[in-house]
Amino acid sequence: MTVRQTRKKRSAGRQHSPRPVGVLRRFFSAVTGLLGLILVLGLSLGILVLVSAALIHGYRYATSSEYLALKEIEIQGNQRLTYAEILSLMQVDTGINMLKLNISQMQKKLAESPWVKQARVRRDFPDQLHVDIREKQAYFWVQNDHNLYYADKQGRIIERLSPQRLVSLPVLHLHDGADARHVTGIVSTLERRSFPFSIQDVSWIRITRSGRAHMYIHGLDLELSLDCRELGPQTDKLNLVWNDLRRRQDIEAVKRITVAGENAWVAYRPQAKPKN
Repeated sequence: MTVRQTRKKRSAGRQHSPRPVGVLRRFFSAVTGLLGLILVLGLSLGILVLVSAALIHGYRYATSSEYLALKEIEIQGNQRLTYAEILSLMQVDTGINMLKLNISQMQKKLAESPWVKQARVRRDFPDQLHVDIREKQAYFWVQNDHNLYYADKQGRIIERLSPQRLVSLPVLHLHDGADARHVTGIVSTLERRSFPFSIQDVSWIRITRSGRAHMYIHGLDLELSLDCRELGPQTDKLNLVWNDLRRRQDIEAVKRITVAGENAWVAYRPQAKPKN
């Protein structure tokens, strides 16, 4: 073996052997990177703890501050429910911190009242609460299970009558199988003043299965009968008859007016004679 070949072999052996300096350099580089990562994580965690502590302290300060104490509660739209009843439903009173108010819970409590159709509650910082109420409107008394209830314009029950707050309304009788939509038609006609009397003049309304509506006018002791399925033409015919009776001053002598189709019948009281 020549000297040159021996040198090449030694040189190849040195190239495949790891260098101690390079290994140490990589080791210290990895350790430095790890320490840097730990330092960054530590700083981030420290900042997060400080921010969280500041937020908690700020929230505690805000929720105990007199500046955010509720001072005024404004309620709009209520007619049947009193101010005190609404506050009782919401379970709220002045003095409570504005940030502690549970708006969704208060709206839910209001919706549980049988008289509340819709409720909206909103905060007005720093110290006001606004409540907008839409109440159901009672049009009738309805008898059910030997008790009287308030009912809406469709005849749907709202709440049982209370002697503490009694409102006089017409009594509605719906026969079995009667179409409740006829109730809405009668109410709408009364509200448009299409009848020659108002809903305040009506003592009771009875709607039969065949679609006829019977109404009693208490001030005149007069009963009316119309077909709800042709309410528009029937109302026009009733007004013609009514005006004619008024003109002849016979209305107080009439016991019953029945309208069917294009015809109308007038029944007078016993011993009452129509004037010529």
